[in-house]
Amino acid sequence: MRRMRALDEARRLPGSEPQIPDSDDPAATEVDFDGLRLPGPVSDPGALAAGEALFRRHGLCWIPECLPSAQVEGYRGAAEERLAGCLQRITDLGHPPLGRGTPNGFAEIVARAPGRYDMLHGTASPPFDGPEVRDNPQWMPLVRRLLGGEASLLFCGLLMTMGGAKEQPWHTDGEHLFGPEVGILPPHCLNVFIPLVDITPEIGGTEFCPGSHFLTAGIPEIYEQSQDHVRRIGWHGRRLPATIPAGAVLLFDYRLLHRGLANQTDRTRPILYLTFCRPWFRDVHNFPERRLFEGG
Repeated sequence: MRRMRALDEARRLPGSEPQIPDSDDPAATEVDFDGLRLPGPVSDPGALAAGEALFRRHGLCWIPECLPSAQVEGYRGAAEERLAGCLQRITDLGHPPLGRGTPNGFAEIVARAPGRYDMLHGTASPPFDGPEVRDNPQWMPLVRRLLGGEASLLFCGLLMTMGGAKEQPWHTDGEHLFGPEVGILPPHCLNVFIPLVDITPEIGGTEFCPGSHFLTAGIPEIYEQSQDHVRRIGWHGRRLPATIPAGAVLLFDYRLLHRGLANQTDRTRPILYLTFCRPWFRDVHNFPERRLFEGG
């Protein structure tokens, strides 16, 4: 009954008609990173429409120069402090080092892969709790447009990839809704990535399979990491590593196949992220209920 109510509500929302790829073969999508850049600020109706078209076709797009360097530097320092606090808390409580995956993690922090931490701890307090993060006019008009007019913040988190960390296997962050029989619905959930350091080939970043959000429907446990997912969905386009400067913003569909690349430096790669969704959606896969800190 709850599933049917959610499906009915999803179908009534603006922009909820099933998506049809505007490419003859989404499995063979090829696009370079410059081609995914918005042609102007989202305050420009033409740039806003272009961003929506890029996102719907390829599953991602990006906006340059959204945050000033001083602000980014402050976020970076706070992120490193939060991570040190989490890891120290784990040691103080006598827990073993974090094992990979949601079942081995905490509500505040999960190890997505060796040396790669996904952390919510401390992001509900300054400097991450203000409107310049959670309701920034540089990207929120596009977020709302993609999600049918209303966007709820699901997670505000930090991805911290340590120096020397290896690449991840492929995965999505979530599944398609309601089964393949309803067609490919417009996005119900998306990520906003804000790198806090320049993303270069050496420090790594996130690598995407553009257009793969049309192909991941009906694949069991596509959100679980696997080297075989690209073959399973039949995607054979050109893989696209994101190389963007600190303070730029990258938006991508929750259903898009991607992976974190290796960090070949001795520096941490911090990314601030915001996950927005349609108001009725809830994520049950990415964080457990077990708490590391009392009261959040």
